[in-house]
Amino acid sequence: MPKKVLVVKLGTAVITGSNGNIDASIVKKVAQEIALLSSFYNIVLVSSGAVGSGRKFMKDYKGTLAERKAAAAIGNPLLMNLYHHHFSKHNITVAQALCERVHFSTRRQFLQLKETFATLWENNIVPIVNENDLVSNVEIKFSDNDELATLIAVGFDAETMILCTSSGGLLDDKKSIIPRIEKIDHSVLKFVSTAKSGLGL
Repeated sequence: MPKKVLVVKLGTAVITGSNGNIDASIVKKVAQEIALLSSFYNIVLVSSGAVGSGRKFMKDYKGTLAERKAAAAIGNPLLMNLYHHHFSKHNITVAQALCERVHFSTRRQFLQLKETFATLWENNIVPIVNENDLVSNVEIKFSDNDELATLIAVGFDAETMILCTSSGGLLDDKKSIIPRIEKIDHSVLKFVSTAKSGLGL
């Protein structure tokens, strides 16, 4: 019986400390938990944190769009190296997947994405997904990685999506937390905000 798909999304505030740097102890714990789940699920890890990893290397960082794109370009390999270090302790290889909206809006591109992920899973490899911030245009960007994770969950018919965030949960139109979401559809997507975090793009 084929494994079900599990999408796990890590927000910037979850994996970074108050100084904006990646908290390696969190990444270590995430690797441990996903290693346990990988026997039962095909897992996609959607991870923020590239900007937080890279911005400390830039002089007089002010958070402009160009600076955030540059910080993401610096931070992505650093973040992936950290994931590789901790996942390899569990004999799991990770792969970087930088996505753009076209990968979901164009059928041919999406089918290629699905085929690639299937090949990764067949080889016990966990794809770690983030937006390709370096080249993404502002007009066609994902609002944030919550949207990206949701598109993956819907497109791959995921059984479960876990959002690890600093917020208490997804809020409905009355600002009340929705305790559990059984199905991802328009009734859920309408509550997804376009707001961005201070470190996000």
